[in-house]
Amino acid sequence: MQEGGEGLGMPEGGLSQRCQVWAVLNVTPDSFSDGGEAVTLDAALGKAKRLLAEGADVIDVGGASSRPAGATYGAGAAQVSVEEEIARVVPVVRALVRELGARVSVDTTRSEVARASVEAGAAIVNDVSNGSSEALLAVVAESGAELVLMHNRGDGRVAGENIAYASVTDDVLAELSAAAVRASCAGVAFKRIWVDPGIGFAKTAEQSLEVLAALPRLTRLGYRVLAGPSRKSFIAAIERSRGAPESTPAQRIGGTAAAVAAAVLAGAHAVRVHDVKEMRQAVILTEALREAGKRGGFTC
Repeated sequence: MQEGGEGLGMPEGGLSQRCQVWAVLNVTPDSFSDGGEAVTLDAALGKAKRLLAEGADVIDVGGASSRPAGATYGAGAAQVSVEEEIARVVPVVRALVRELGARVSVDTTRSEVARASVEAGAAIVNDVSNGSSEALLAVVAESGAELVLMHNRGDGRVAGENIAYASVTDDVLAELSAAAVRASCAGVAFKRIWVDPGIGFAKTAEQSLEVLAALPRLTRLGYRVLAGPSRKSFIAAIERSRGAPESTPAQRIGGTAAAVAAAVLAGAHAVRVHDVKEMRQAVILTEALREAGKRGGFTC
């Protein structure tokens, strides 16, 4: 892979230092919010064209739903074979890169899928298992791709030992730091590592809020930070706790925008979202507000 800009503030590919908008493109029938919308290659390309036109900087392609089991999603996502995940993802990645010139991330925890996707043109591997696979880390190191390490515990279930934190913020920071060290020891360059607090994974709604509020501490680790609050069930849980009607995933645009704004003000380098047009607007306005605050001598 060709080297991009230097320094942590300049991601590979020469993108600007503003907060990027990464678009979710699930090529699965069972993702929690948009499963079935892009299960064919033509449908995926059509949706990707719209997402790019709306301002997406990166298209994050997922071929196996990662929704955890629990009260919200029941039994959770169905298991998908490695072969099926590759068959879903690789043709889409290849077409996005070759036909649309898109910058592509692949959302996977499997080294075989990561390797096939990078060979098809993916520039980023988005690992929601927090670097648990040494084989995946080796693939990333060998390929020179970027790596997102998302905090998670076990299968992501919001129950039991997964959510037994001494201090959710301290523990998330420590576990992400340990994952980043593992990635570095495997040969992934420091400047190619991203960290994601894993909102909604192995965290109650309150814990997800606490981690989001503490995002400035995560940015101080020195790695680029990706935040993914889009349409997640913690928004509905907070609504319910405040006596408001509980929203469906598609009705959580307002809550997502609030979380995105908080992430931008905290210094996140990218947000991963379903609603690109609306969240791009939220990012732009939040950054403008922050700049106005600096000019006026106060901080947001």
